[in-house]
Amino acid sequence: MRIKKIFTIIVLSALLSVFGYNALADEPVHPQLGAAYVKLTDGTKSFALSLSARIDDKRVNIENAPLTVFAVNETGKKQLGRVNTNRSGKAVLNVGPAQALPTDKEGYYNFEVQYAGNAKIGNATKMIHVRDALLEMSFTEKDSTKNILVKVMETNNKGVKTVVKEVPVDFYIKRLFCLYRFGGEKTDSTGVANADFPKYMPGDTTGKVVIVAKILENDTYGTVELVRDYKGGIPLVIEHKAKRGLGDTDAPLWMVYTLLVLLSGVWCHVIYVISLVIRINMAGKRAGQDA
Repeated sequence: MRIKKIFTIIVLSALLSVFGYNALADEPVHPQLGAAYVKLTDGTKSFALSLSARIDDKRVNIENAPLTVFAVNETGKKQLGRVNTNRSGKAVLNVGPAQALPTDKEGYYNFEVQYAGNAKIGNATKMIHVRDALLEMSFTEKDSTKNILVKVMETNNKGVKTVVKEVPVDFYIKRLFCLYRFGGEKTDSTGVANADFPKYMPGDTTGKVVIVAKILENDTYGTVELVRDYKGGIPLVIEHKAKRGLGDTDAPLWMVYTLLVLLSGVWCHVIYVISLVIRINMAGKRAGQDA
């Protein structure tokens, strides 16, 4: 009897395990939704989105998944756009500056990113809570020291611009393949952060460089960037190297005369050899006739 009970318990445990595994297999996978907010120079609000899930203990990027972005406030929510993820599970949605966006009572933008899910992958939601920051850039020069100044402001509920203190601002110069960081500090009591421009930074032929100021992943403002051209670099001097060839008129006269003499000698030898061949041929024909 005891053996039968043990056998029954084992069978029931196996059946419960199988049913439990199948139940878990039928449940949709919980995805991970990522969203980052960036305000560009022209006022465009850009959302960098990503979607992935852990399947069989591996992180898999979800391709061709529709992601929708809403602007939310107390009165409801407004759809800003929809975009599908690429092969890497990433997507970018840009909202132009002309599009009016609702804010809450405290002046914050509340963005909601949604993935509706399907039979295999569950739904997901991500919230972004940011205020709108305004950047202004100016340039000064004193005693051969060039300075870049950035003023950070925000608009209050009454529509008045107020300065923002103690916000980190990073300064970059846009190079061919990267951004070269040359300074960074927090804004002062007037909302201004500044950095000294590198003295020996090369620019284009006019000395122009591209300055990029950024607030990076701030808890209140997200990422905000401002791009401006600045003619403060060292102008690039392009040296035109003279190309020398055998037929160039810019070649020195001694080289021209030497070349003419050498070529003349070669052609004289060629003509002399040809004349010898002709004379030998003619002499052979005469010798044959005399014989």
